[in-house]
Amino acid sequence: MIPFSPPRIDQKVIDEVTKCLSSGWITTGSRTKTFEKKIAEYAGCGNVLAVNSWTAGAEMLLHWFGIGPGDEVIVPAYTYCATANIIIHCGAKPVLVDVNEDFCINFESLDNLISPKTKAIISVDLGGLPVDYEKINSIINKKE
Repeated sequence: MIPFSPPRIDQKVIDEVTKCLSSGWITTGSRTKTFEKKIAEYAGCGNVLAVNSWTAGAEMLLHWFGIGPGDEVIVPAYTYCATANIIIHCGAKPVLVDVNEDFCINFESLDNLISPKTKAIISVDLGGLPVDYEKINSIINKKE
């Protein structure tokens, strides 16, 4: 049996969690600000905002890019419901694209679904199988 995404919890992680709990801040205290600063330095960007989940971050990005009513966002048919829910929260329409046996996006189906209403494609790397982003980009670039 191969464990699916086992967490790495060593003594260093336990010590950091203990420090956080002992600080009295479990959300956006000084440790979060330090984390944001270190990520900004690492990434070479001016500002970083830590959020509580991929879902919150992805929904924020859709709003950032102005995706809303009348827009469509393509997502794989095999994914967690949050992938489609964030699109609905923005007032846009999720469009489900078929997947292959490896659960990655079927590129022929993707090519057929892109329309003038398509504002984004959210692909999902599932179970350690990465999506072929170069292929997705080639399909998008062909449409332009």
